[in-house]
Amino acid sequence: MLLTFKRNIKMLRYIKSFKVLFSLVLIALINTSCEKVLDQLPQTAIPSEIKDASSARASLLGAYDALQNGNYYGNRMITLPDLHGGNLRHTGTFPSFAEISNRAILTNNAEVTNMWSTLYNGILRMNFIISAVPNIDGNGFPDKDQIVAEAQFLRALNYFTLVKYWGDVPIITAPTTKADESLKVPRNTTAEVYKQVNADLDAAIAKLPANSAAGRANKFAAYALKSRVALYNKEWDNVVSNTDLIINAKKYSLPASYSTVFGTKNSAESIFELQFSNTDQSGIAFFMFSSTLGGRNEVRPSTGLIGAYDAADTRKMLGTSYDVAIKYYRIANQDDNILVFRYAETLLNKAEALVEQGKMTDALPILNMIRVRAGLVASPSSLALDQPAMRDEIFKQRRLELALEGHYFFDLVRTGRAKTLLTGWVDTQKLLPIPQREIEANTALKQNDGY
Repeated sequence: MLLTFKRNIKMLRYIKSFKVLFSLVLIALINTSCEKVLDQLPQTAIPSEIKDASSARASLLGAYDALQNGNYYGNRMITLPDLHGGNLRHTGTFPSFAEISNRAILTNNAEVTNMWSTLYNGILRMNFIISAVPNIDGNGFPDKDQIVAEAQFLRALNYFTLVKYWGDVPIITAPTTKADESLKVPRNTTAEVYKQVNADLDAAIAKLPANSAAGRANKFAAYALKSRVALYNKEWDNVVSNTDLIINAKKYSLPASYSTVFGTKNSAESIFELQFSNTDQSGIAFFMFSSTLGGRNEVRPSTGLIGAYDAADTRKMLGTSYDVAIKYYRIANQDDNILVFRYAETLLNKAEALVEQGKMTDALPILNMIRVRAGLVASPSSLALDQPAMRDEIFKQRRLELALEGHYFFDLVRTGRAKTLLTGWVDTQKLLPIPQREIEANTALKQNDGY
């Protein structure tokens, strides 16, 4: 199937200068009885053999680390959807970023290729955990079921990302130990991918704890992903039921100040937050800061985004430079955490679903929680009498509240607004091209329309 897997047979890749990517080479060595001292690997690397509680826990850390890759939530998953949708403008030199900004993406685009590879490498890690850990003796291993559940949650998140970006994609759930003809599989349908996502989430929810350490998934992270998946599929009842599980638990809340959400790591609003440090960096601030302040100056907030905020809005991207904005600013250590799920999105998901159900009066107070926290006056009760106006207001608040968090392009597509808000839009732009090198390696793959 995937050329990614074939290349892993040939070499080890290093992530963030000191982390070993899970390598199929090591598996091949183990399978040929080559004895290696695996505990010399960094603890965030997945051992080539998961055989006890220690190696299972190390493997799970490696699965989480796959999310932090710069080609995923470490940078591209945050920046590219807003660049693609126009919340960001391209101010740097990467041709691959320029293609995405212009929505003129070639099939050999480096960002597209690397993101695809990173997502499937992460799935490979998760597949080994899900397959191997249930076979380990549970004596002295109280977190055995939880480790499997966390891997299922992570795999669901990866497949959801794949289906959002590419539509039909191959589903691989078995651990893969070698690259051969068995990997040359066709794309599964979008419906089948969503079925896999929900199956993983349902299995994860049954075993995930209600409370977890920072950076680790719990039941509420899974509910948050379930609500997002349901939102994309217009399953309004499921959106409401899953957001209610979060809201009614009273575990999360909106801090009074919007800046607290990003200025304080793991705030009361954080449902699932990836943890970065000066030795495990996220590259987002570096990409967005000016060169005079030590950044790359690759992307900046667009004038359209800046102008969409009211003067009183505390979420406003200040000025034309990202140097004074409030979400990603830790340029010295590049250790801004990434909020994958937060309470404000939960509220906006529920409000949107209620409006689509015709329950505008129920949605309005939820919407106003977002507005008032941002320093805006509450919308009047008369807004609840106008469903189209409520839809527009919720879309606007999603754009302003969740700006530069990896949502905007997908919101444009799923609500049908891309064709009116994006210049030169054609429907084939809603999906990325399957990377050309994958098409060449696997003749069973078919390219997306328009590429």
